[in-house]
Amino acid sequence: MNRILSITFLVFLLTSCGNKREGEEKTGLLSNLVSITDNENNGIEEILGFYGGRCEYSIGVSASTSDGTKKYFEIEMSQSDAIDKRLDKVYLPSSNIAYRFYKNLKEEKKNYDEIKVVLISKDNKKQEFNFPITLLEKAEKRIKVAEKTVSLLKEKQFEELKEMLNNELVAFDKEELIPRLKEFEPQLGNILEFRLFGFKITEIKDKELMHISGAIIRDKQNNEFSVDIDFNSDKYELYQLQYKL
Repeated sequence: MNRILSITFLVFLLTSCGNKREGEEKTGLLSNLVSITDNENNGIEEILGFYGGRCEYSIGVSASTSDGTKKYFEIEMSQSDAIDKRLDKVYLPSSNIAYRFYKNLKEEKKNYDEIKVVLISKDNKKQEFNFPITLLEKAEKRIKVAEKTVSLLKEKQFEELKEMLNNELVAFDKEELIPRLKEFEPQLGNILEFRLFGFKITEIKDKELMHISGAIIRDKQNNEFSVDIDFNSDKYELYQLQYKL
């Protein structure tokens, strides 16, 4: 079996966008050589605004005999109570951090092969995750299914929502779900916004399912919300829709 060699080069960053916000670390041995763009800085700002804590970031290049050379942007988060509370489902904060950074990028997307996320808990447990740019690009398109679902709920377009339901993979009664939603929705109040928590890709019955999790912010009572969809489809179909108070 061939031995896999891996070499990693890191360049720590110094932003060109004014003062640091609390928790943001930009300095390093080579910080005077590289700066990040306004869009990249906006991504870091959004992550810190969502999770708080401490953020360090860098650009790196990895090379291996199996994968070739890859350039990445690495984001390391620590000292965040919000992240620590979600470590039982660590795929949520890790994917959310990568996605929130990615969606702020424009031309910069072509500069990287992947976004690396490093999470350090308060007990110093370190976990690392890699998100290819191609996966995040696809995820951005499919997250629109969750956004449309929330929009239909907000506008009380229940019949149109019913047309999106697909119970072929996961058995549920479509005829029962919509009346329950009609009864339940007024108790929670009007929808103000959808707040993404993250996503996970799993394989079930030869399909790649994308589980999208978030919260619906309301004027009475917020609720957690998730949908399962076909990651490789262009259709706006829901295999599962769940609420949690």
